[in-house]
Amino acid sequence: MEKKTFHESVDQIEVPREDVVNAIKAGVKQGSMMKPKRRPFLKAAAVSAAAAALFITSGFLFPSVASVMAEIPFLAKLYEHDKVAENLASQELITELNEKATFDGIDVTVTDAYYDGAMIGVTFDVKGDVKGDEDEIYAFYEIFERDPNIEETMELVKLVPAEGGYKGHVQLSYPRAELPADTTLPFNIIGIGEISDSWKEERGKWDFDVPIKQLPFETVVLGQASELGQLKVTFEKLITATSSTAIEYTLSYPEGSQRVMIDLFDGKGEQIIGGTSDAKLEKNTENGMVTEKRRITIPMVLAYDFMEIRPILESGEELEPVRIEL
Repeated sequence: MEKKTFHESVDQIEVPREDVVNAIKAGVKQGSMMKPKRRPFLKAAAVSAAAAALFITSGFLFPSVASVMAEIPFLAKLYEHDKVAENLASQELITELNEKATFDGIDVTVTDAYYDGAMIGVTFDVKGDVKGDEDEIYAFYEIFERDPNIEETMELVKLVPAEGGYKGHVQLSYPRAELPADTTLPFNIIGIGEISDSWKEERGKWDFDVPIKQLPFETVVLGQASELGQLKVTFEKLITATSSTAIEYTLSYPEGSQRVMIDLFDGKGEQIIGGTSDAKLEKNTENGMVTEKRRITIPMVLAYDFMEIRPILESGEELEPVRIEL
C-alpha cells in the first residue's frame, strides 16, 4: 500500500490515542528486553510503519538498550544495537562535535556523528527541565526536513539517563544514492519527554545541520540479476566501508505484484541477520511497471570470500540465488 494512501486512510480512523500511546510504550519496553529476531525486510518495514503511523504518521521505534563494555563503557549503552558505531568508536573514527540548541529550558547538544559507506549515526545529550518518568523519556525527531521522497522522516528514540541528563543515539541508512563530499544532516528534534500526541503536528524546536565526515569506502560494480517472469532483481553495487557492507540493487515488477524479500547468507551458508536494513532510494512507475532502487546495509564487514543473496516472494516462491564475490 502506498504511504500517502495509507496515511489518508489512517486519518479517517477513530483511534483511542491514550491506548495507542500506552501500547507503544509497552512495546518499546518489552522489545528492549528481547533478543532481536529475523523479520522479512519489506514486510517488517510495512508492519512497523503501520503500528507507528497511528501515532506519529510515519516512522518506527528505535529504543536504545544498556550494556557494559570496558573499552567504551558509556557509549556502549547507546551502541549495543549499532555495531557500526561500536566498531568505529573503538577505532576512534567517530567525529566529535559540540553543536548546541536550547528551547523551553532544555539544552540539546549533538556530540558525535559518523558516515560509514551507507550508514549514518548521530549521538546527542539532553539536559534541563525534562518532564516525565525517568525510565520513559523519548525524543521525537525529523530528518531531511520531512522530504516526501524518503520513506521514513520522523522517528521516536528512547533516551538513556546519564550525567544529570540523558543521551540519545540515532542510526539510519543514508536514504539517497550518493552523499556529497561536504554535507550536513538536517536533524531537528520536535519533542522531548513523555510521548505527546501533539508532536506529530509540530515542527522542530532543537534544530541542527550536523556535519558528516565520510570515512573511506570502496565500490565494486556487480551487474548480476535474478528473474522470475516480469519480476527482475538486479544487484548493481557492492560497497565495503570501514565497519559496514552495503549492496545497491534495482527491483522491477508489475504494479500490484507480490512483495519481494531478500535473504542474505554468508560463505558458510549461515543467514546474515542482526541490524540489517533495506532502504528505498527511488521509486518510479511507468506503463504499469514499478522500478525501485534500494540499498541493503549490513552492520559489519564480511570475513568470507563470497555471500549468497536469495530473493523470495511472499508466497514463498524463490528466485534464482545470486552469488557475490567479496
